[in-house]
Amino acid sequence: MSVTADAGTVLEVRGLTFGYEREAVLQDVDLRIGRRDFLAIIGPNGGGKTTLLRLILGLETPWRGMVRWPTGIRPGDIGFVPQFSTFDKNFPLRLRDTVLMGRLGRGGLLGRYGKADHRAVDAILERLHLSQRAASPIADLSGGQLQRALIARALVGEPRILLLDEPTASVDAETRQVLGQVLEELNRDIPVVVVTHDITAFASQVRQIACVNRQLYYHGSGQLSHADLAEAYGCPVELIAHGVPHRVLHDHSEDAVGS
Repeated sequence: MSVTADAGTVLEVRGLTFGYEREAVLQDVDLRIGRRDFLAIIGPNGGGKTTLLRLILGLETPWRGMVRWPTGIRPGDIGFVPQFSTFDKNFPLRLRDTVLMGRLGRGGLLGRYGKADHRAVDAILERLHLSQRAASPIADLSGGQLQRALIARALVGEPRILLLDEPTASVDAETRQVLGQVLEELNRDIPVVVVTHDITAFASQVRQIACVNRQLYYHGSGQLSHADLAEAYGCPVELIAHGVPHRVLHDHSEDAVGS
């Protein structure tokens, strides 16, 4: 895909190639994310989705290519929500302390938390329906509550872009509903990038789709055909929607979706 940066570009990726040992995981990836984009990144396991996020976050160094932030976004301006299954629940922290960590680096005398930091934490806990669990050890949280806590930690720092890695995996219905509402509100001001296997969970928000399987296939309309999916996954793909309205596939009679 050819990428042309413009005044609305928040993130620009050009010719990105990276791998582990001698095997490339991503090859010549181009991507541009604009100020109001809501990008869903999909693709098969091992296709490079999470690796792409790690490169964007600066956690890996590309073999070739570049990641550029034209608007001057710094690491502290990036909100990142990892998969909650990778978070160590045995770490001795309470929910509120976990969220408060998202305010680190926002200034203050000797890096100490101020009244504004605590007010911001109170507000985000209320917004994500977590106020009653604020004093709970994270080890006592359900999967959905922990996921919301990680989202709160990312949002309390007032990010200029939000990246989420499988935010709806193995979480409860309440978390899915709250997450959808929060991301829709947030996307009015900043771009949102979601790596997901369940794109129907964000059907009403998604504006762009990137299929990643070593290479990146970009769909700026937020729609896919079966041919698009087969190209990205390297095999025929059938999308099971279970009656959930979505904009992922074009409605062609010769390209019917299983249900």
